[in-house]
Amino acid sequence: MEYVYRTHKRDPRIGYAVKDLATGRYLAEFQADQLFIGGSMPKPAVAAVLLEKRRGNLTRDEFQHIVHACDQSINASWFQLLARVNQADERAFEWKYDLPNVEIINNWQSPRFYAEFYERCVNYRLDHGCELLLEAMRRDQYGLGRWVMPASITYIGGKTGNYGEWDHESLFFYHRGTPYAIVLYTRGHFAPGNQLGCMMGGLFHEYCA
Repeated sequence: MEYVYRTHKRDPRIGYAVKDLATGRYLAEFQADQLFIGGSMPKPAVAAVLLEKRRGNLTRDEFQHIVHACDQSINASWFQLLARVNQADERAFEWKYDLPNVEIINNWQSPRFYAEFYERCVNYRLDHGCELLLEAMRRDQYGLGRWVMPASITYIGGKTGNYGEWDHESLFFYHRGTPYAIVLYTRGHFAPGNQLGCMMGGLFHEYCA
């Protein structure tokens, strides 16, 4: 696993960001502003845009769609969320919370965008829905990165994404009392095996451990 990490740490097919969410300092970044097709990655951000638009006043169906999209990554619920927001809502959300200008709805994001998004969630800097988003993402168990984190980490969440040539992994977690985010995007069929786990473990051990 360490060999895979060291070999591909500067692979042009990947982009990543490692951020200390307590200080806001980036511990590592590589092509962090490169845009990637996100697959399922934007589901929590789309949910956050809807929460902002509704000022937290969701219908029962909207609440359930957020849970299903962020927790179980159910596409039908994601499409229901997408139908309720537009690009003006997205731009207002990014501007208000000083997030990178990416195309959340059109499924183009960057590692920096999601590192910043996790920082807003973990530090309760969104006006609406932080606890809902964090709990739903904490329950998402589809990623490989969780399996290379030490057992001492007790609070961890994130989102994954895959579609065609695109495979992504992202986590927010506490290690020794400090919150971190690791966000990894890949393209070009970079990860047919356990490469995502290798990269997430390597980034953790080099920059967070």
